[in-house]
Amino acid sequence: MNDLYIQFLSIATIHLFAVMSPGPDFTIILKQSVSQGRKASIVTSLGIGVGILFHVFFCIIGLGLVISQSSMLFNIIKILGALYLGFIGIKSILGDKNINESHEGDIENQKLLNSFTLGLLTNILNPKATLFFLSLYAMIITSETSISIQVAYGIWMSLITGLWFCLLSIFLTNSFIENRINRFSYIIQIGTGVVLIFFAIKLLLSYQ
Repeated sequence: MNDLYIQFLSIATIHLFAVMSPGPDFTIILKQSVSQGRKASIVTSLGIGVGILFHVFFCIIGLGLVISQSSMLFNIIKILGALYLGFIGIKSILGDKNINESHEGDIENQKLLNSFTLGLLTNILNPKATLFFLSLYAMIITSETSISIQVAYGIWMSLITGLWFCLLSIFLTNSFIENRINRFSYIIQIGTGVVLIFFAIKLLLSYQ
C-alpha cells in the first residue's frame, strides 16, 4: 500500500508540473478564452482532459511503446499534429469568422462540439505527450502495479488536466481580466496564432 501511495504521489506531482507548463494546450485555451469566451474555453479544456486518457490507454496496451520505437509511425503522428497546430494558428491569425445568428441553438451546439474536438485533437496529435506518459509510466510503474491501478492513475491525470485548464479558462474570462484582455484581443489572437505555428514548426523539426 505504501508503494502505491508513493507511486501515486510521484505520478501526480510530475504530471501537475507538466500540465502547468506552457505549451500548445495552454496556447489553445488562451486563444479560446479571447476569441470564443468562457463556455467554449471550458469545453475545450474538457477535450484536452479526455485526450489524456488516450495517451494513457496507448501506454497501457503497449501502443505508446510501438509509437516511440517506430520512426515512421511517430513521424506520421508528428506531421499530422504539426499540420493541425499550423492550421489552427493560421485560423487564429486570420480571425475567427462570425457565424450567422440564425439557428442560434444549433450554432451554439456546433460551436461547443468544435471546441471539444479542438482540445481533444490538439492533445491526441501531440506525439511528445505520448512519449511523456510512456516515460512516466516506465519510470514509476512496476510489474506489480495492476491494470486497474494504472487506469485509475490515468483517470486522475485526465481529471486534473481538465480541471487545471477549466480554472485557467475561468481566470482568463473573469470580468476584471477579460476587460483588460479585450483591449488587446486582436494582438493576443495574432500572438497565439504565431505561437501555435511556432509549436507546429518545432514539432516538425524534432527528431525521432
